[in-house]
Amino acid sequence: MTKVSIVSDGIVINADVIPQFYQELIQDSGDLYDIITWLSHNWGIATNGFIHAEWERVCSAPSFLDWCNDEIKNGRIRRVNSQPIQTQVKKRMRIQYGFPCYSLDLQYIECAASTQSVKYIMTEDYHFYDPKCKGKTKQAKEQARECRLGRFCRFLLNNLGVRVGMPKHCKDDFSIP
Repeated sequence: MTKVSIVSDGIVINADVIPQFYQELIQDSGDLYDIITWLSHNWGIATNGFIHAEWERVCSAPSFLDWCNDEIKNGRIRRVNSQPIQTQVKKRMRIQYGFPCYSLDLQYIECAASTQSVKYIMTEDYHFYDPKCKGKTKQAKEQARECRLGRFCRFLLNNLGVRVGMPKHCKDDFSIP
């Protein structure tokens, strides 16, 4: 992806990567630390009230909360006014792809779809790649997530313009050094 000339409203980061990020944050080094720091300084991080509360739920350590507050104060974490996804699209997500639309994971999709310039969710969670792969083989799961061949992540990209990627995908997608 090509960087926009002004910092965008940001990349949505799922709470599933926050505990590892926190471990690297307190050490001031690590791959995920480098990726999230680079993204926050170059693209920004998008959040909404739910996402921010979810981050705090999975990591309420004072140093993490200080980092969040500093990033908000410096304009690198931005609140997005998430728009609800249309009912017919949610129904398709649930029936055709097995995405649990009743789950709070929908908030991440709505937030990413509501950003103005880059629509991206960084996550390791299978729900965002192929919710139906839970009972499948290890190879099928890897293809869904590692190779981004899951039907649901392709649906998100093709229908909502939301790209889903693991931290290693972000590194490639955003040309992070």
